[in-house]
Amino acid sequence: MSDQLKLVITRKGLDECISAKSKGINLNLKWVSAGDRAYTPNPDQTTLVNEIQRVEFGEYKDLGGNQLQAVGKFSGPQEYPVKELGFWLETGTLLGVISAPNTTLNYKAKDGHCIQPITLDLSALPSDTVTVVVGTENLNILIDEEFTKMATAQVDTMHRQIQQEFRLLDLEKKHS
Repeated sequence: MSDQLKLVITRKGLDECISAKSKGINLNLKWVSAGDRAYTPNPDQTTLVNEIQRVEFGEYKDLGGNQLQAVGKFSGPQEYPVKELGFWLETGTLLGVISAPNTTLNYKAKDGHCIQPITLDLSALPSDTVTVVVGTENLNILIDEEFTKMATAQVDTMHRQIQQEFRLLDLEKKHS
């Protein structure tokens, strides 16, 4: 559901990206945070309304055209409806927020895991100013196409090996 909601870029996040672009440096998008309040995000926000948990990104994929696909994994004893998501630069600046009135994005169960996929449209930012930093827990769930190709190749190889085994068995029967 969060893929259908718009990322609202904060003024401080935009200012930091403009400054980085003029200096020729990239900014690192390092954390995603979740909270339990649903509302219309405001570009003047510097925090979520009620942040409950903040985690490093588990994975990301550059989709081109200023779009990124990222995943955050929220774990632990907390239990809450995910109604707001915040995206944080390594500097501690809130870059953007996703939320909407009366909208639940996901649910974090007690002592469970909540995998939150997000597609971020960064076209409102100066080009090539933001890079996602993946934390220590890489989820590898955005590389499904690559895994599919590898699995297909593996199954094809096993099929050929079985066919070869049957041919060898037929030859042994003929020579015995």
